[in-house]
Amino acid sequence: MTQTQSREHAVIPEADRTDLKEQEHDRSNDTLLLQNDVDEDESLEQEDAPKPGNPKRRFLLVMGGCMILLAGSIIGWRWWQFQQTHASTDNAQIQGHLSPLSSKIPATVQQTLVKEGEPVRAGQPLLILEDQDLQLKVKQAEAALAIAQAQLAGATDTVRVTNQTNPIQVQQSQAKLAASVSAIDAAQANVAQAQAQIETRQAVVAQAQTEVDKTQADYRRYESLYQAGAVSAQQFESARAAYENARANLAATLKTGDQAQAEFASAQAQLQASVAEANAAKGQVQETQVSGQTVTVQQDQQKQAQAQVAQAAAALALARQQLTYTVIKAPMDGYVGQFTAQVGQKVEAGQPLLSIVPLRTDEVYVEANFKETALGKLQIGEKAAIKVDAYPNETFLATIAGISPATGSSYALLPPDNATGNFNKVVQWVPVRLTFNAETDPQHKLRPGLNVTVTVDTTSTTSATSTPAKP
Repeated sequence: MTQTQSREHAVIPEADRTDLKEQEHDRSNDTLLLQNDVDEDESLEQEDAPKPGNPKRRFLLVMGGCMILLAGSIIGWRWWQFQQTHASTDNAQIQGHLSPLSSKIPATVQQTLVKEGEPVRAGQPLLILEDQDLQLKVKQAEAALAIAQAQLAGATDTVRVTNQTNPIQVQQSQAKLAASVSAIDAAQANVAQAQAQIETRQAVVAQAQTEVDKTQADYRRYESLYQAGAVSAQQFESARAAYENARANLAATLKTGDQAQAEFASAQAQLQASVAEANAAKGQVQETQVSGQTVTVQQDQQKQAQAQVAQAAAALALARQQLTYTVIKAPMDGYVGQFTAQVGQKVEAGQPLLSIVPLRTDEVYVEANFKETALGKLQIGEKAAIKVDAYPNETFLATIAGISPATGSSYALLPPDNATGNFNKVVQWVPVRLTFNAETDPQHKLRPGLNVTVTVDTTSTTSATSTPAKP
């Protein structure tokens, strides 16, 4: 008996204790009834359930489990083997060489010859623009060319005439200049001779002057002696006669000197005249030489006229070329897309009007981005299966044609800089170009821009080298 029960026995009276015992007995009976009901339910369930010792059922369960385990193992093995020999990505799209067409000249659309989505052939006319203004420009260029050709003909004739007359004029002026130079030489010789004569006359005059001075001194001395009676009258007269003769000789000599001076002045005048004639002849030679330079100038004008003819011819060719721009033709086979041209629409040079989308198998390709972890498996020439989202039940065959020499992020406008201190390793993507097999799309259903899933068989390479080619 616990302490609590002892306390209850100590406190509760005897009559109450009897009642408590009866209540406890009733509770125990209820518990036994509930337990019997539970045991009966469990026995019924055990009877309905199969016996655990049934060998047939156990065999079926074991065989089912083994088959499930075997199937899972085979699937897992094949998946692992597929991952080892294949590389896949859904980061891929079909690309194509779209050819946008625009007007090369400002004009008005006169006629449209095709519609949106219509197939066209290379060289087929698509649009026609108005050409009235260009026709007038062609005529204007033809007139300008005719004017330039006429100017060239006139310049050519001028050069020919000048070339014929100028050599004769140059020869005449040069001959006259040579004669003038000869005359100058003769005049200079005469001047030199007259100068020599003047010097000779000056020497004679000096000698005569000396004789005059000597005879004058003798005359004066004899005059004094005669007055003093020291000499005779005859001696005095002889001295006076000698003095007078010396004076006469001096006068004659002075006259001869004057004549020599006159001859010298005449020779100088002749020299000046010869120099003047030579200068005139030299001027004429220079004039004829300038006339020769005029020929050079005229030849330059002829070349300028030739350049103007070439310029006018180029302007005419440009006008005719612009006239051909009024007919916009298809540059390749394909389908019409983005057709925005309307009849009567005013278009400017460079304004897009439509695009030609080539759909031939050799003109579309796949641009697939593979993770860098798969780059070691990829080689040029490996075969690939292409699943297009637009055609989920079809598979298109392709071949790797090129692997990009850099990752896609390297070509970004702002490439990542891992040296900034905030480095987070991100798996990079490498662009890979795949070309479709020639017979894989005979109906030309592949369109540029469609999303695709690429699976490359890395064991199917046909290339002898793994060097990446340009995509």
